[in-house]
Amino acid sequence: MLMRSLFSIILGVAVLGMFGFSQSAFAAPFILSNGPGDGTLSVGVDGFGAFGLGVGPDSSNAIYDPVGAGGSAGTSFESAIAIEIGTGGTRSFLTSGFVGISGGLANPTVMPDGSSTFSNSGLDFTLSQTLEPVFFGGSQTGTLLIQTYTITNPGSTTVDFELVRYLDGDLFFVNSNSVDGGGRLIIDGTEILFETDSATGSSTSTNYVAIIAEGGTEPATNRYEIDRFSEPFPLPGMRDRIIAGTALDDTVTGDGGDADEFIDAGPGYDVTLALRNTFSLGQGTSVVYVTKTIFGTGAPEDVEIDPPIELVGGIILPIDTMTLLIAGAQINAFFILSTLALTGAFAFGVLYYKTKRTN
Repeated sequence: MLMRSLFSIILGVAVLGMFGFSQSAFAAPFILSNGPGDGTLSVGVDGFGAFGLGVGPDSSNAIYDPVGAGGSAGTSFESAIAIEIGTGGTRSFLTSGFVGISGGLANPTVMPDGSSTFSNSGLDFTLSQTLEPVFFGGSQTGTLLIQTYTITNPGSTTVDFELVRYLDGDLFFVNSNSVDGGGRLIIDGTEILFETDSATGSSTSTNYVAIIAEGGTEPATNRYEIDRFSEPFPLPGMRDRIIAGTALDDTVTGDGGDADEFIDAGPGYDVTLALRNTFSLGQGTSVVYVTKTIFGTGAPEDVEIDPPIELVGGIILPIDTMTLLIAGAQINAFFILSTLALTGAFAFGVLYYKTKRTN
């Protein structure tokens, strides 16, 4: 009886794993959370990696719990990546919601481990989305959202394309409006664009959100821009210029005459951030693109982030990536676990049957 019960339990676990873990998908938005506690985050993402208060029902605001006094608050109105195939055309945001007038795609299934797969513009994407703590001086001072895209060209010709990471942050820790500060930093070779709760003329701030984009080529020009969400009518804001295919101007609006690349102390504005990477992907080849979002307390220049590793062929794979890549494919850990359990159940059943026959 004991062996029969054990066999039933193991078989049940295997069946649940095969038909529950590996096949089930979470209802949108998929929630990533490492809370509660200081420096933690809760954010709803869609299957393309988009999030924010204004994107749509498959995503949600990134709610950050700052270190020290003060409660959790929202940080993000819109966040997504835009793609352009070739040069000289328009860009399209990858999201099931909308960033401006762009988006409206069918939401990919998001698996329990936060992974998803989709195809767009003749390219195949595998996306991994994870959270990791950010430390300074041994203490957690924030959370890092890591979104790793493995992009494969299944076609017979080379595809040239670009990705633009866009973030419209709205920080409401100090004030109740969307007037913020920010700037640009290079830390150990890593380029960081950040937004703070107020314009102080420096990187020192109580709470901030920042973006990083790695992979492919980081162009010398048309690489970054920090500018207003909207301009006086009829001029387009940065979001609309991204969709139109306008080049990024490699400036920090509001920096003034100095060279520190921080929005000068003063009233600030509704800050948006953008980073552009370019790619040339040959037939049947893959590349890894990683965009990171830092939600932190303190100074952005004090954040401790692992540097990327250069692999053969110029593919960048960060040290902290939790994705297992074999020939450009991601293996679902839940599927592996359930397969092992099913194999164990089969072996146990054979042993039980033989024992019954000898008895």
